[in-house]
Amino acid sequence: MACVLSVLVPALANAQNTTRVLNVSAIIALTNANRATHGVNSLTESKLLDIAAQEKANDMIARGYFSHFGPGGQTPWSWFTLVGYYYTCAGENLAMNFDDAGSLDQAWMNSPNHRGNILNGAYTQIGIGIAHGYYQGTQTTFVVQLFAAPAKLAVQNSSARHPQTEVSGTLATSL
Repeated sequence: MACVLSVLVPALANAQNTTRVLNVSAIIALTNANRATHGVNSLTESKLLDIAAQEKANDMIARGYFSHFGPGGQTPWSWFTLVGYYYTCAGENLAMNFDDAGSLDQAWMNSPNHRGNILNGAYTQIGIGIAHGYYQGTQTTFVVQLFAAPAKLAVQNSSARHPQTEVSGTLATSL
């Protein structure tokens, strides 16, 4: 299973938001509502993925970048390694400058790559990280959405993908 990456930067916040707060619970609820509408099983929140996503969001703010890959060449999957999460498939969506979950969700669903991650039936778990700070001199909010199917304990030493073993997919930026 390939790993998929997507990035979204909105030009304007969408006026037709359905959830007026930006928090982990709202993003997960909207993601699962989209999956239910399309006949895909709901995702379970993983505390390990939440930690990995939060660490990634914090790092982007602290080090001043907005990308799947860190300035030092860190892959998106290095955050999985940091928390000890093993997976069989994984994906990452990034966004910035959203202040409510409704407009964020709508923008992701309007982007084929983000939508693909959200509706990927191979994923069973989700984690969200939200960080506020400055990026290129402007107050901003970064959102990291991680998806994965965890490896079974019995196969962690054989077929499980450890982060950084495979990166494929598309980097999509919407302006």
